[in-house]
Amino acid sequence: MTFTEVTKTFATSLPGTDSYVKLRNAMRTLIQEDPKNAAVYFLIFGFARTYVMLYEDQEISPTFAEDNQKLMLSYLNILDEALEKQDTESIYQALNKVVHEYENSKKVF
Repeated sequence: MTFTEVTKTFATSLPGTDSYVKLRNAMRTLIQEDPKNAAVYFLIFGFARTYVMLYEDQEISPTFAEDNQKLMLSYLNILDEALEKQDTESIYQALNKVVHEYENSKKVF
């Protein structure tokens, strides 16, 4: 499994907590399989875990779920592009970009 494969799977999955559970589990696996990039995987793991904790037992609107899936997908794409370059500086900049964007968002996860 690669980060790119996980990103594509998430992009085509139905919006909702089940997709975040699968994302969280995939990130846990990638942390073990690719410790060099564990910070990337741990950041997404944390977002996915929080989403599941907050919304798994709540009714949410389809629009809310879709909007948040798009937001998560934007983070995944930023990080995926950096990981594809296999350049430490690009990965570091991508992590900073995602954190900055998250801090300026509604912080729903």
